[in-house]
Amino acid sequence: MKFRKRYVLFAVLCVFFLYACAPTYTESNAWLDTPVNHVHNGNTLLKAGKIDAAFREFSRAKELDPNYSPAYVGLSLVYGLRDDDATSAMYLKKAVDLLKGTHQK
Repeated sequence: MKFRKRYVLFAVLCVFFLYACAPTYTESNAWLDTPVNHVHNGNTLLKAGKIDAAFREFSRAKELDPNYSPAYVGLSLVYGLRDDDATSAMYLKKAVDLLKGTHQK
């Protein structure tokens, strides 16, 4: 009888330890992690004067879809506001090139 109680207690403790070591599940917000949403957030942040936060949003949009031209337009705006005209022009040219490529198809 004493052995059985110890066995049950040991089994319960093992279950709790395994549960504690299991990876935590975080709810996915995949619909929020889209280039369109990040560009929208970036534009909102630019209007609020938060240039660094807008840069992160536009950069994430570019990471998700390297062919999404509004992300490059946003990056061009950020670099223009930072007085880096050469980089701003480079990103604007990239956006225009992407747009030309989509209209030629």
